[in-house]
Parts: sequence; structure tokens; C-alpha cells
Amino acid sequence: MLSAFRIVYERSEGYSVEWQYAITIDKKFILALVLVAVVLGGGFALVYLDVKTDLNALKNDYANVTSQLEELQGLIEQLHYAQTLNLTAVQIYNRTRNSVVLVTAGSKSGSGFVYYAGLGGKGYIVTNHHVVDSENEITVTFFIEGKPILVSATVKGKDIYSDLAVLEVNGLPDKAKPLIVGKSELLLVGEPVYAIGNPFGLEGSMTAGIVSQVGRVLRLGDLGVPDPWGNYAIVDVIQFDAAINPGNSGGPLLNSLGEVIGVTFAIETAEEIAAFIGIGYAIPSIIMKRVVNAIIDKGSYEHPWIGITYNSSYIGGLYIHDVNATGSAHEVGLQPGDVIVEVDNRTVNRAEDLIIYLERYKSPGETIHLKVVRGNETFEVDLTLGKRPE
Repeated sequence: MLSAFRIVYERSEGYSVEWQYAITIDKKFILALVLVAVVLGGGFALVYLDVKTDLNALKNDYANVTSQLEELQGLIEQLHYAQTLNLTAVQIYNRTRNSVVLVTAGSKSGSGFVYYAGLGGKGYIVTNHHVVDSENEITVTFFIEGKPILVSATVKGKDIYSDLAVLEVNGLPDKAKPLIVGKSELLLVGEPVYAIGNPFGLEGSMTAGIVSQVGRVLRLGDLGVPDPWGNYAIVDVIQFDAAINPGNSGGPLLNSLGEVIGVTFAIETAEEIAAFIGIGYAIPSIIMKRVVNAIIDKGSYEHPWIGITYNSSYIGGLYIHDVNATGSAHEVGLQPGDVIVEVDNRTVNRAEDLIIYLERYKSPGETIHLKVVRGNETFEVDLTLGKRPE
């Protein structure tokens, strides 16, 4: 490469002096630079490929480990439900006590448990919506080896329809590990269960009992939730007889492997008695996971909605009492008096069968296939689920 320029300097005497300059860059130098660039570029490319290969290998290893852990958990649960593997109550308590917390929000208090632990002491706590609905300053208290550790918390998100809330904390103690979540859909009536929480502020209390029934449906209005939310119900509820009282709300319900299979949230009361009389309720883990994971990912959870009211006492299907003019049921032509007898090839014997199926497995925007009886006729229809109104 060669560049040149000329400068002419004129004087008043009538002559001029001219200088010519030429700058020459050695071609060998340019070639050397090119070679260095090629070598560096190739080196960076090799490093990038190595990092990408290592990353892909790590992803594969993570997938393999996750798969193996799922298989191991499945095997353990098979042994458990074959009644060949259980932990003692003492073992369950000692394995979980550091992860169960006292949640204080203003004048309210309840319980919670560690669901997720991230880097730098960041973690997420599961509790009940009604424990933190006042939006006051929230404090989470861990009890590590008998020593209380107070950590401030903020609400990551909450869902009134499932009475669940997720708290975000920074400064999660090292010994406060996430509890393992089990499969509530495998629960059997008569199976032993354990509740840990803070009844009446008595931290770290443990009680034991059995599963009294599964698949209960509790109307939110009967639990004191105002309209419009009170018109809906919490479904797939676990009924149990382990003693719980005010302050247990939000604490874990554990199976005999120490896995979380529910979140305690309500008790039956009689007249003016505001304490346990033999019946407690828990939100099942299969629904808890869907709600909590969505809240952690995006701050909220959307429930599927058909847009109907139904007769809860009808046997033989879901009997449609009324159809909302803005709902999906109206869009596909369903009418009052129709009876839904199947959803996605699953038999619907009662209204709860359909509602529990939707809450367990479906989300707004997904399509379900219904078989419907209208008078003496039977027809089938595809319905796209809407989002439950706020």
C-alpha cells in the first residue's frame, strides 16, 4: 500500500519550492497482521466452540441427572405406596424443620416453607394468600438449631383463587433447604400425614394424622372471601385430621417420606369455636406447583375458565345451570340444561371431575374436547379455554 502527497510553498521572489513525500507500508507487515488476525480469530473460534460444546455437555448432563432423579423419586414413591418404605415422624421432623418458617405480616402471622433456593442467598417461600394479603411489612423467621433468624421478605406474587402466595427473600440460611415436593394425586385415604407450622405462634410444632378424603371442593365464599372471587372454589382439596390451628396456615402437609403433598390453609369450625375440631384442609401439591412456578416465572397465575355455572349436586356429568355471554362455552353454543359427560375422553361423573381436571392439567388458550348430552342427543365440541376474570 502506497500513498503520496505534494506540498508546494510559493515565495514572493517568484519561484517555488516543492516537496514530495511518500509513505510506504511494507506489504510483509500487512501480511503479518492478516496472519495474526487469522490466528487470533481461529483461536477465538476454537474457544467459542469448546465453550459451546462444554455448555451442551452440561445441558445434557443436567437433563440426564434430572431424568435419573425423577426415576429415583418414582421408585421411592412406588416403594412408599407399596408400604415398604417410610420414615419415622422423628426423621421427617428433623429433615424438614429448618425449612419451615414463621411468616409475620403486620398483625397477622402464619407459616411457610422453602420452595426454591438460588445463588447468593436468594430464595422463595410458599405461604397462604390470606396470611400476607394485607401487604404490610413482611418478616420471615427461620428456626435453625433453635436459634431464630429474621429475614425481611417481599411478595413475589399471589393467587387468591388457590389461596397461595410466594415470598422472595435474600439471606436464606444455608441449612434452610427447599423441601421435596411429592405427588398429591397419588394420595390414598388413610395414608399418614404430618403438619408442621406455628399454631398460635408456637414455632416448629408438628402434628400427625391421616388423609380423611381427597378431591374436596371448597367454595371461597364459604371461607370468607368476598365477591367476585368468592363465587369460585378451591378444588382437589385434601381433607385430613392432623391437628392444625390458627398460625398453621401456609405450612407444609407432608407424607411419610417427608415430601410436601399439600399446603394447609383452612379448618372446619363450629359456632364460636375458632380452633381445630377434627377436620383440616390442604391445597394439593399438583396445583401448588403450577401456581407457584408461574408466580416465580412471571409474577402471577392464570386459571382456565369455561364461563358456566353448574349444579354441584348433579350426578351423571356436569349439569350446566347458566352460560356466561362472554365465556368460551357461549362461543361454542353450549346451553343451560346441557350435561358434559366427557372431557378429553375422560368420564365426567360429577362437576368436580371436570373442574379438577382443568385445574390440574390445563391453562388458558388450550383446547379441550367435550362430549355433551342435550335432551336425547349427544354431540361433541372443541372448546378453547379462556382466562378466569379478575
